[in-house]
Amino acid sequence: MDTRRLRYFVTIVDCGTITRAAEMLYLAQPALSQHVSALEAELGQQLLVRSHKGITPTNAGRSLYRYAQEILRLEESVQREIRSDDDSPSGTVAIGLASYSLASTMTVPLLQAIRSRYPRIVMRLVETLTVIHSQALRMGQIDAALIYDPGPVRGVRFERVSVDELYLVAPDWFEIPLDEKGDVPVAALGGLQFLLPSRTHTLRKLVEQAVHQADGELEVVIEIESTRLLADAVALGLGVTILPKPAAEALFPGDPFVLRRIVDPHLVAAFALATPDQQPLSAAAEAVVEVLREFTVPRPASCLGS
Repeated sequence: MDTRRLRYFVTIVDCGTITRAAEMLYLAQPALSQHVSALEAELGQQLLVRSHKGITPTNAGRSLYRYAQEILRLEESVQREIRSDDDSPSGTVAIGLASYSLASTMTVPLLQAIRSRYPRIVMRLVETLTVIHSQALRMGQIDAALIYDPGPVRGVRFERVSVDELYLVAPDWFEIPLDEKGDVPVAALGGLQFLLPSRTHTLRKLVEQAVHQADGELEVVIEIESTRLLADAVALGLGVTILPKPAAEALFPGDPFVLRRIVDPHLVAAFALATPDQQPLSAAAEAVVEVLREFTVPRPASCLGS
């Protein structure tokens, strides 16, 4: 498959019209249309639907668009790596970051370290995806990820970063159902309205399962994928949320929020550095993963000083 045609196809979908895409690519419209027709003939599928509103991809076209983006990214990375010196890796490295975690607070120091050591590496940070991060790793859409550990996943290696208790986060004026020790029983979560990520998120699955086992039902009133929006939404009283203790303390420091431990049973979440287990990483990705390990993965006790 001609990657040039894939690039043309991606540009058309991004622009929404043949006219605009042709202008960006410095091609004549008839020539660009011919490239699309050749791609459709090669795949035996209609890829684009033309209307007075512009161009939209078919189901087959959307699938091709998703894979074409990754093929083009890999092609660029290969070209950069081959042209680079062995002691100065270059290329684009995509890192997935789990929302509702400390990953967002680690980002700036991580980027500073990577930029300082490897100035020729271009970083792409991805917090939300159309698929879960572990699947994106298997598909080659990202090179590594800092995510909640979902348990064994074929083709993905998890290096444990931490295991943390989960805390309820609410506005300081909100009436939280507490036990005698000031903690929140899991059974009480069923009566609250939550701001949480989508059902595919490991943290959401963990909480839903716990509430269900307590004969309750988790009521999610707003699905918020981006952690950056969470503090404002909770402060406005749109709902409460749940986070691991370190993330809750970092993202919701002091007033106007309260943080309460969840008990009966205690809920904990494991955080991990995830990398592909079977496919090799580029030199640039290997370098970035080593920096991620330095910042996140605890060293074995035998490696620590006395």
